[in-house]
Amino acid sequence: MQSELPEENVFGENDGSSYSATLRHADGVWYCTSFVVDEHNILLNGETWPSREAALDALRRIASGDRAPL
Repeated sequence: MQSELPEENVFGENDGSSYSATLRHADGVWYCTSFVVDEHNILLNGETWPSREAALDALRRIASGDRAPL
């Protein structure tokens, strides 16, 4: 059995903020194990998303301040 799940590192800029995140996919959902916006760690409180696109959209919106983490 594989001990670690595959991960994807994503980087972006939105509304003047730069961010990086580590996404993982398991059991049909996407989640983030690390999220940094403008050099500040952001706690996402176990948020999950049904698709990669939904995860990326949520991260982009959180990074820009349009949406708060849950």
